Amino acid sequence: MARMPTIPLRRTLRKLFGPTYLMALARETGAVTRQRKVNISALFWTLVLGFGVGRTRTLAGLRRAYEKNTGQTLVPSSFFDRFTDGLVKMLKHAAAKALTTNLGVGRALRGHLAAFEDVIMTDSTVIRLHDLLGKAYPACRTNHTKAALKAHAILSVTGSGKQSVKVTAERRHDGPVFRVGKWVRGRLLLFDLGYFRYQLFSCITRNGGYFLTRLKRNCNPLIVALNRVHRGRTVPLVGRRLREVIGSLQRGILDVTVTVRFQRRRYAGKQRQADQTLRVVGVRDQRTGDYHLYLTNIPPQKLVAEDIQATYAARWLIELLFAEWKTRYRLADMPSGKKTVVEALLYAALITLAVSRRLFHALRSKLSEEQRERLKPLRWAAVFEAVAPDLLRIVCKAPSKVRDIEADVVRTILHEAPDPNASRPGLLQAVENGLHAYA
Repeated sequence: MARMPTIPLRRTLRKLFGPTYLMALARETGAVTRQRKVNISALFWTLVLGFGVGRTRTLAGLRRAYEKNTGQTLVPSSFFDRFTDGLVKMLKHAAAKALTTNLGVGRALRGHLAAFEDVIMTDSTVIRLHDLLGKAYPACRTNHTKAALKAHAILSVTGSGKQSVKVTAERRHDGPVFRVGKWVRGRLLLFDLGYFRYQLFSCITRNGGYFLTRLKRNCNPLIVALNRVHRGRTVPLVGRRLREVIGSLQRGILDVTVTVRFQRRRYAGKQRQADQTLRVVGVRDQRTGDYHLYLTNIPPQKLVAEDIQATYAARWLIELLFAEWKTRYRLADMPSGKKTVVEALLYAALITLAVSRRLFHALRSKLSEEQRERLKPLRWAAVFEAVAPDLLRIVCKAPSKVRDIEADVVRTILHEAPDPNASRPGLLQAVENGLHAYA
């Protein structure tokens, strides 16, 4: 009988955020000025792993989880008073550290994605807040929601690229929050129409990066060259505007080079126009006859037109991450009208995601190649949610008291985490294999 792999859960968690590090960070940020009854390390882990206590995340539930795992009894005010600006600053620093860990797949890209050093996605998600936070985080639709914040995330698929989360009011537009630089070189950036700006496309190109996005409906670029020649009688395209000819086309794939003219950013009181050469790829929908149009600067020899749609489908990885963050780790549960509480819980949920991914990769390292392919992030998130209360007990209590619990949790993880349907590919695997069903 094969021996069951061992996963050092307690050691992995405390190596990521050890008591010494947390106490030093707490003193540096002002979360702790002098040692009181509340243990800052236990409080930290309660905020990070206590989300699984109850159907929703509440402050009372977090306090009870702290009491259960430390053996201390607290009056509510003693617990609630710990939610200070210092605690928020501490959790923000810890979240920044967590983002340097591997949130991605932890391996090189495969298939046609191997042509890029990494795939970077950016998007934002909106979280509704208590009406009392209307001034700090004004919402867009104040007729039904007075306060809402927006979390802007940058995610690296491999986990080795740039990753960050910025928090703004919902009214802040996505585009200006996203900044690119030399870090995009050799990388592919995927984003939706909220980031559609020719100035951004030009900046990505100048820095040696690549981008792929949908083409706006009101965008009507000039076709200057064909990247694919079709046999037989075809509609002449060169020298014409895209929207003038798209309705008369019957080809399954459209691949053309276009030029666009746009206004550069104002500099020294002056603003000038510039031209940019880009590529438009259209994939005809067999049901409706309409084209799904994509705009990119990726040359045809680096990524063929047939793989464009499947590649863009990788953008759903960040949507799935938001779904995991909100539904599994209770990001959307903000049970307070106090700004410091909301921000503390937000950064705690971000750390939860990083901790989940760290254990995910610890599990992968113990499995065979065939077993690794059966690990899917969404299934793992459900398992992690189920064992989070036990993980909180493991990290807070003495090792001698939790050995049996740790062994039981490892047994559950090894049994439940791998997908029983070995032939079902995950989203990233489908994209790498060019499966258009995910597009």
